[in-house]
Amino acid sequence: MHVDLVTRKVGSWKSLDRLLRRIESGDELRPDWIELKADVDPGRLDKKAWADWLVRLHAGVKRGIKTPHAKIKGRKKHLAFWQQTARSGFHDFVDDCWMKPYDAPWITDFDYIRSYQEGGLEGLDAYGTYSAVLGTWEYGVEDFVHTEFAGDVETVVEPLAGTAEFSYQGHFRHPQMTYVMFDLDPDAKKLVEGRRWLEGTERAFLLGNALGEDVWIDVRKASKGKSLAYIGKQSQNFFDAKDLFRILQWGTKYADHLVLEVSEPYVVEDEPTIDDLTRREMKAVGLNVALEDLDHVTPNPLTHHMSFDLVAWDDADRRTLFEYHDWIGWQPAALSALGKLLDLDMRYFHSGEAEWLPLEEGIDTSDVRENNSFIMFSRP
Repeated sequence: MHVDLVTRKVGSWKSLDRLLRRIESGDELRPDWIELKADVDPGRLDKKAWADWLVRLHAGVKRGIKTPHAKIKGRKKHLAFWQQTARSGFHDFVDDCWMKPYDAPWITDFDYIRSYQEGGLEGLDAYGTYSAVLGTWEYGVEDFVHTEFAGDVETVVEPLAGTAEFSYQGHFRHPQMTYVMFDLDPDAKKLVEGRRWLEGTERAFLLGNALGEDVWIDVRKASKGKSLAYIGKQSQNFFDAKDLFRILQWGTKYADHLVLEVSEPYVVEDEPTIDDLTRREMKAVGLNVALEDLDHVTPNPLTHHMSFDLVAWDDADRRTLFEYHDWIGWQPAALSALGKLLDLDMRYFHSGEAEWLPLEEGIDTSDVRENNSFIMFSRP
């Protein structure tokens, strides 16, 4: 079942004003998106005018603003525009749009660049930088539970939660659900619990190791009704085969469904590489960010074993933000083999159908190749 989205397109500032007036008066429901077309280019406005529009737009949309044509020449001008918009509650970590937490009633400051301007590399917000380059995805809680197969899920579980973006973003769309997150890092717990959540949302952040059964027992106790656990590829690829086997055991024993994000099949280069992730606002302040393979660890194209860091540097210094050592790029075939060893039912998320379909039946290869896939494991 597809999540219904409403996009309103406007071709002039006057038509945008008329639309927002209807929304503000209650004569029209707020759309998910407002798409700015033709001459509605915020890059041409002065700072005060854009600030006034941002206040109205944030209150007038549920998801965000689509501005595929907004191109601002000059690093300083682009940075000023980017920071103003990011501090007003929108981020552009997804192509061609500015997003906010779904239907959020308050302003979230997404300007991670300010931390670098004020404190240099040491002061750089590592979690904010991670979110800008790696931590945003196209699918979320609403997509996975707005399905026929998983429509009765009442609890979302997020192991190895880190910043818990999956749960946090999901709770705006489904505040009635229970969210149980856990991680080994007390700083992550502090960060997530310090964020502003919708009042009344039932949630818990536990400290524990996903490889230990004890934390999963606590997760089950904190859950209500049927549960869906989600682990993104940045987390599950830390595990070797034995660890991942254990994750599948505990995850399907103490949650009704365990979803793992997987990438389409790819070839691992046998030479160390640097994947430049530097964004335009980073370049404007002389900051660079990349995924960098460790010089002393050769990536293995047979086992997909690799080690790399998320690093940041400028002309004066260098800093490792996060380490991904002994990382394994798990492929769908290997994950399904592990699932078979445990006699688990397996499904994959078909983005076109917006449904969890049996893994062994009617695979749509075009959908799998074009989209990051998700495999769901459940006990019969």
